Amino acid sequence: MISSTIRDEDSVTNEIAHLGRPSATTCNTPMAQTHQEQLPKNLTLHEGHEEALLERADRSSHQTELILAPVELHRRNIQRRLREAQTPKDGLQFTDPTEVGERLLDVVDLPTTTIDRIDRLSMIRSVLSNDEVSITSPAVPSDPQSVEQIRTEIENVTGFHPNRLEIFQDVVDGLTAPIDADVAEILSAATGIERALRRRTSKSISDVEFVRRAARKILATDGVVWQEAFPEVDCVSLVGVSGVPAAHIDLLHAILTSVTVPVHIHFRRGTGSYLSRRVPQLFDVAEPGTVVFKS
Repeated sequence: MISSTIRDEDSVTNEIAHLGRPSATTCNTPMAQTHQEQLPKNLTLHEGHEEALLERADRSSHQTELILAPVELHRRNIQRRLREAQTPKDGLQFTDPTEVGERLLDVVDLPTTTIDRIDRLSMIRSVLSNDEVSITSPAVPSDPQSVEQIRTEIENVTGFHPNRLEIFQDVVDGLTAPIDADVAEILSAATGIERALRRRTSKSISDVEFVRRAARKILATDGVVWQEAFPEVDCVSLVGVSGVPAAHIDLLHAILTSVTVPVHIHFRRGTGSYLSRRVPQLFDVAEPGTVVFKS
């Protein structure tokens, strides 16, 4: 997934091959213990190792773990394995990052309305026909579906965070011609379309924005909004991860910065080892959830 490569520069020398964090709490069962200074406090990474989650559920009868499963299939698979192992799941709450974002925004009475994909495509078609965003490079197809795909990919990689966009541009500047110009056009088209869409509606452009805004609100309230929304949660896990969108990282970053609950990321086998080496760089941004647009 490209979402794990945006800081893969020659200047990045500190990498972690395998990570885990020991802790006294029963919520933590680290896969390995290596270099920890690059990770946020209370963060544990797993490559596969689904048994750790099942073991926590079996042992932690008096704790509540919030399981963030971005894909419904992963949620069903975990629930099936719990049934097969006859493991109680009373202490587990299953949801996804978008639902968490909506719940946090509801607590502070912020709107959680968004335009759907059909509306975005219609708006993009209008933006292009009115020349509000200039797309002339052959690297950027001018049909709305392709433009929306480009916008979504850049959103996943950068979250439109100013630090990540700057890093992306630095990488582009180091590419050879004509690739550098093509990638620069892709980046410009994605941010330009996002900006144009925001001018056309007061609603969120996508539900990803809920997650970013929730991350900002957690930080702004020093974790109070999280405590009000999830007072019973003792542990948070992101599961079934084969790629990590920037917004999900920013949500976890805000939780780890503002709340004392442990956080686990369960990467999928195969890609987990690679992604785990990139996690310190993905967390290495100031003010997670921030965007370059007025919000």
